[in-house]
Amino acid sequence: MSKKITLILLVALTLSCSKKPIQVTSADKVTNLNTKGLIYALPRTVLKIKVEAVKNVIIPGPFGKFAQKYLGIVDVPLKKTEEWKITNIDIASVVESDPTSLYAAIPSDDSKVDFLKLCSSGLILPISRLGVSSTSIKTLMGNNQINDINYTDLSTQPFIAPEKTTFYSKIQHDSIFVRVPVQKDMIVEKNIEEKARDAADFIFSLRKRRSDFLSVDADHNLNGEGLKIAFNEIDRLEQEYLSLFIGKSYSESEASYYEYIPNQPDGETSIIFRFSNSKGILPSSDLSGNPFLLKSEPESIPESYEPLFKSIGFEKNKPIKDVVYYRIPITANIKISDGKNDIFTRRISICQYGPIVTMPIKFMIRDFGLIEF
Repeated sequence: MSKKITLILLVALTLSCSKKPIQVTSADKVTNLNTKGLIYALPRTVLKIKVEAVKNVIIPGPFGKFAQKYLGIVDVPLKKTEEWKITNIDIASVVESDPTSLYAAIPSDDSKVDFLKLCSSGLILPISRLGVSSTSIKTLMGNNQINDINYTDLSTQPFIAPEKTTFYSKIQHDSIFVRVPVQKDMIVEKNIEEKARDAADFIFSLRKRRSDFLSVDADHNLNGEGLKIAFNEIDRLEQEYLSLFIGKSYSESEASYYEYIPNQPDGETSIIFRFSNSKGILPSSDLSGNPFLLKSEPESIPESYEPLFKSIGFEKNKPIKDVVYYRIPITANIKISDGKNDIFTRRISICQYGPIVTMPIKFMIRDFGLIEF
């Protein structure tokens, strides 16, 4: 913040190069400006808010309802679930020119003002270096698995099998019809429970094979790196087949950015965004989410200072010579709340919360430099 005050005081340093009086007036009191005059602005603080959230998605396995029966696993998900959670909130501040606090510096006819030097310092409108655009941006940082979760390896056994079926056919024998059994081979598809049982049997066979590898009497010639590769493959297959019962999951992250300009010196509360466990971060206008509030609590100025600041406030509507107006920033506690608990707190200096005061130009030069605060 000291850098911003220094930049503002640069106006005074430039203006003080003239020995002739320079008149500074609030811009709304000036109807015309000569070719040597200039306009400068006081700074204001903009809060930049970043909200990060993650969505956890669980896809149930096709054999989930048989997990307890064949594997002894309980409480497995049986339907798809999506749940959002806020993982991080951060607030930073930037300074821009305040279009509501413009001042006109009107030098005498033979005064010289370095307009280009002031413009390059970002204190004269139009201002580019200190300007910001207020936007709300949502960025999705998704997981590539979002649309790629499929259960393709369901069993090591075929899902169809031959089955002998007996049919009865009527044939005429002498003068009567007789039912004669006829056997036929038919291809029958296994039902869902039979498929689940085959998958569970394969899981147990993998576990037995791993146990056999660990046995001292194991009949294999694997050792070292080869044995490690075998164990890794068994673990991979086991997890793949377990997912048929317990399901699969993935996560998707999201970041939203907001900007807010404080404007109430006594403090303020405003809805910045809304949040839903099923929809994630939402704009403040979407009533389907719970509101998250930004609270600003400025530190109080002693009452004994108020008469002085009020008198200066009255003077800023009148032309004044050889002084420059600047702001003393006030520190405020900035909080983000879900309506019940504060989930983020930071102390930030807010320019527009502070009083506007004056300083004589002759006090701003010391050894040809600026006095920094």
